[in-house]
Amino acid sequence: MDFLRGLAVLLVVVLHANSQNIAGASVEWWADVNRYLTPFRMPLLMFMSGMLLYRSLAKPLPLYIWGKVAAIAWPLVMWLCLYGFFVRGGIGVPNILEWAFHRDYLWFLMALLLCYTAAMVFKPLVARAPTGHSWAYLAMFAAMIGTYVSTNAVHGGLLGSTFWYGAFFFLGAWATPQVNRWVRMPWFLILPLTVAVAVFAHMGVDDRSLRIGSLTAAGISVLGISVVIWLAPRLPRTRMVRFVEWCGRSSVVVYVAHFPIIVLLRDHVFSRMDLTAGIQVIFMTVISLVLTIALVWARPWTAWLYVMPRHQRVAAKLR
Repeated sequence: MDFLRGLAVLLVVVLHANSQNIAGASVEWWADVNRYLTPFRMPLLMFMSGMLLYRSLAKPLPLYIWGKVAAIAWPLVMWLCLYGFFVRGGIGVPNILEWAFHRDYLWFLMALLLCYTAAMVFKPLVARAPTGHSWAYLAMFAAMIGTYVSTNAVHGGLLGSTFWYGAFFFLGAWATPQVNRWVRMPWFLILPLTVAVAVFAHMGVDDRSLRIGSLTAAGISVLGISVVIWLAPRLPRTRMVRFVEWCGRSSVVVYVAHFPIIVLLRDHVFSRMDLTAGIQVIFMTVISLVLTIALVWARPWTAWLYVMPRHQRVAAKLR
């Protein structure tokens, strides 16, 4: 789980490093790689968050609510203010309604908070049907994707992101009891799925409907998530894998910190340099990754930026 969370959130940094360059500077093949990964990156991050729902709903409701306030709402407000102050020329909070229209990067925490809020309705089922209630999460996934595909009423902004990407949060909650059986599947059953994922992702580079917003795109995302979940436990625990796991254990740090770093680099460093698009993208990607990872390393001394102070147990389990 830590590896997949780390992989997904680091790929988000790579995406934004390429898309936030001066005068639209971009490298076409790099942009194609990002489009290739679109069906999997944010759905995987939401899916992995949903896999934690079982553990969260097992807690008393006040503790459940307070935990989400301390670990999601707190960094959301903190980085709204920090991003607003350092990047947008304000303190951030007065612009919160503008943020609801998905103009900036913190939509993910907003959508995640909405998903955890909606998930409270399932808490009575945890006690009444501890082994069977997960199918209600699958129904929620189908309803959210179906609503997004069948109507334009939930497209765009925070609402659209919550309905599309948040659906994978509930898919992850449904899949939690199934994962152990899935990862024991033989390789010859997974191989054709892997080939299909690669083919569909390649087709999606030139067809947005295969990346997001259609039933086909949702199916491609599910296939991709299924394949990487099967593959992840089989990776040798090399130094690089352990590094990605380390980033995954602080995925909220990587997510909230990376975008302000990229924008500040763009506006105050690269705007004063005459670089080709390719060199600029490489430098932007490498430097933003290094600075973001430095903040992950500094997390023990800056925990108040990511979790509400005086909540040591939450801070110790920060994800």
